[in-house]
Parts: sequence; C-alpha cells; structure tokens
Amino acid sequence: MFQQSGIFIACCCHRLVLLGCDMIKSGEVMKYPLAIVEKLLSVCGHNGAVFYDIGCAFSTTLANSCIAPKVSSLNLRMLVGAFHGHAHNRKCQLEWHPALCSQDWQHGRGRM
Repeated sequence: MFQQSGIFIACCCHRLVLLGCDMIKSGEVMKYPLAIVEKLLSVCGHNGAVFYDIGCAFSTTLANSCIAPKVSSLNLRMLVGAFHGHAHNRKCQLEWHPALCSQDWQHGRGRM
C-alpha cells in the first residue's frame, strides 16, 4: 500500500538511536524532522541542542512551524555537525558550528 523510501532517525551523542520514523513515498520533506524535534522536546525538556546537517536552514522551518512557541520556550538550539560546518561560509559557521558559536557546544555534542 505505502512505499517506504527511507528512515529518519535521531541519535544521542553516543550514537544510540532515540527515535525513528519511516519516510513514506514523499521523500525528504520537513515533516519528518519536525515530528522528531517535537517528540524530543516533549521528552528531553529545556536547553537542548539538535545537530542536523541542515540545521541552519531547518531553524527557519522551525521558526515558521506550529511548534515554534515550544522551541522558543524550551530554548532549543539548532547546530550543524562539525564536518558539515566547514562547508559553510565563515559567517554561517560563527552562528551554527558548535565549536564557534557563543554557547558551549563542543565537538558536535549537545543534550539531545
């Protein structure tokens, strides 16, 4: 009936899978990371960080989504992983790269 086109997972900094969902036919759209982030917020609470290879662009999606108030009130921080951060320009790295942004997020690690 449905064609599974992949999976979308969230792992902790120890590389253990926390959540996952089947990507059904529609491919890579923002509904999968939004669903994962919403669940992580309800489980993990305040001052978390999510490392996502497109975290810089995804933050705009989060800000325009129905979970934006929850993201803001729980102080969620989006970051790009250490490897992906080097592909961005310097200005983007200063805001999204864990070793360079103003908060203490080192080596691609956070609470979520």
